[in-house]
Amino acid sequence: MHREKRKSIYCLCLALILTPLLSAARLFAQDSAKNPASKDEIVSNAKKEGKLVLSPGYDKKTIAALVKAFNRHYPFVEVSWSYVSGVTAAQRQLFEMAAGKASLDLFSPSSDNLGDYLQQNVYKKYDFKKMVQNGVLKILPEMLDDSGVFVWLGSNVGVLAYNTTLVPANKAPSNWDSCLDPQWKGKIAVDTRPNTLSWLVPTWGEEKVLDFARKLKANDPLWVRGQTAHMPRLAAGEYPIHCSMYLHTAQRTLMGDPSLPVKVVVPNPVPITSHEPEGVYAGAKNPNAALLWIEFVASNEAQQIVDSTDPGKASFLVEGTIGQKLLKGKNVSLCGGSCRDRQSEYMERIAVSAWGLPKIGEEPKK
Repeated sequence: MHREKRKSIYCLCLALILTPLLSAARLFAQDSAKNPASKDEIVSNAKKEGKLVLSPGYDKKTIAALVKAFNRHYPFVEVSWSYVSGVTAAQRQLFEMAAGKASLDLFSPSSDNLGDYLQQNVYKKYDFKKMVQNGVLKILPEMLDDSGVFVWLGSNVGVLAYNTTLVPANKAPSNWDSCLDPQWKGKIAVDTRPNTLSWLVPTWGEEKVLDFARKLKANDPLWVRGQTAHMPRLAAGEYPIHCSMYLHTAQRTLMGDPSLPVKVVVPNPVPITSHEPEGVYAGAKNPNAALLWIEFVASNEAQQIVDSTDPGKASFLVEGTIGQKLLKGKNVSLCGGSCRDRQSEYMERIAVSAWGLPKIGEEPKK
C-alpha cells in the first residue's frame, strides 16, 4: 500500500513537472509560421481574429498614441496592451513566454538579452525579410533584424548636454574631448552604465574607447545612474555637463519645459543603436493583427507620432524623423549586429576594467 502511495505521488510530481514542458513543446513545435501570401490575406485573417494583445516597446504615452492611430487604419481590431519596464519584469515575461503561458500576440524583447529570447524560441518564425522582399509588408529592409524574426522600430542616440547658465557659450562642450577638459574636473556627470560609449566601438575601435574611458575617469567625473532623473538635476545646476545623455531623454524633458537652461550637443562621431525591437509571440492567437501592428509602427506616419511624444526615439532610418535629420552629414557610429551582440561585454570592460566600478550601473565603493 505504501509502495502504491509513493508511486502515485511520484506520478503526480512528474505530471506537474512535465505538463508545462509538454505544453511549451507543443507551442513551439508550431512556431514555424507560414508567411502570408499577400497583405490582403493578412488583413482578411486579422478581421477574423478581431483582437490584438500587445506588450510593445516605447513608453506608455507613445503606446497609447500609436494604438489610437492604428485603430484609425484597422478599426476592426480590438487592441489591449500592457507596459513592461525593468529587468525583473522583462525576465518574468520571458519565463512566461518560454513556458507557453503568456497571453500575448506581440512583445518587445529586452535589448540587453536578445540572445535569450532567440534561444528560448519564443518568436513565431515569420520570415520578415521575405515578406518585405515580396511586397507583403511595407517595412524598410534596414529595420529588420539579422535573425529575420523581429523588427527594430526605434533608435537611441548618445549626445552631450550642458547647463547654459553654468557654462558660457565660449566654453560650451563641442565634442567628446570636452569631457576630458581639466576645467571640468570633478564636475561632469557620467552614467555608470556606459552604453553610449560602447556604441563608439564600430568607429573608434575597442582600445580607443577604453583609452577614452580611462582618461574620462582621470577627470574625476560625478558618477550617476539613469537618464530621466538627471535632466532636471542638470537643469537645476547640480553639475554643468552630462557626458552620456540620450537624445530622446533630453528632448522629451525640453519639450515639457522649453525654458530649462539646457542645450544638447551632437558629438562627433555620433553613437547610435537601433532600439524598440518587436516580434510576434510563438503562442500568438492573433498573429495577423500583430503583423499589421509591426508594419504600421514602422511606417512614416507612426514614426512621426513617436517623435511627437518621445522626440528622438523614432528610427533614424525613417525619412523626416528627428534622428534622421540630426544625423545627416554626420559621422555616425552605429552599434548593430556583432557590436550589439557584444554590447554587454564592451560595457563591462569600460565600467569595471577602465573605471574600476564594482559592476555595470554601480558607483565606486567609498
